Amino acid sequence: MADASWGNCKNCRFFAGNSDEPSDDATQSCNQPELKQFALVVSGNSGCNAYEARTGEMMPGYEEPAPMH
Repeated sequence: MADASWGNCKNCRFFAGNSDEPSDDATQSCNQPELKQFALVVSGNSGCNAYEARTGEMMPGYEEPAPMH
């Protein structure tokens, strides 16, 4: 996938939101080309490693979740 950077969906260029500043609880489709086939609906606070910042966005300080045991 992209560059293996973690980030929140609300700041990703593939988050299909209509707002310039989506909220954490906003839900939209994920339009990342390799994931689109799965018809994912994600929240703004979701995160993944296919994150790509929207044009003009700085990479937010997001930390990868700790593995669950």
